[in-house]
Amino acid sequence: MRKIRYDTLIITKLDRFARNTREALEIIQDLFSKGVKINILNMGIIDDTPTGQLVFTIFSAFAQFERDMILTRTQEGKNYARENDPHFKEGRPLKYSKEQIEFARELRNQGMTYKMIERKTGISVATLKRRFHD
Repeated sequence: MRKIRYDTLIITKLDRFARNTREALEIIQDLFSKGVKINILNMGIIDDTPTGQLVFTIFSAFAQFERDMILTRTQEGKNYARENDPHFKEGRPLKYSKEQIEFARELRNQGMTYKMIERKTGISVATLKRRFHD
């Protein structure tokens, strides 16, 4: 007699499982068709029963709703900042000033190695190479 092996996919949080409800349902149907059980750590085991699928569908919809609300609030906050803050700049601030990078470039043009420039300026070799496009 052949032994049936059941695999279990463990997911930490449902909102990390898929981008949207439709994608989540497609993936879960594919997994169920292969005999894979789903264990969502903050929810429990989702099985291939009408009740299990209903619970999964509802929670997937709420997870997508939560992601959409976060995106909406983030966009609203950025729009407000653009309209009301003349100094608003999107993105992460640069770690090194233009002057620091230019100084490092001068050192490179004088023949210093990346490692030497790193020791002198504190700017990593990877950042130097990325900024100089070497």
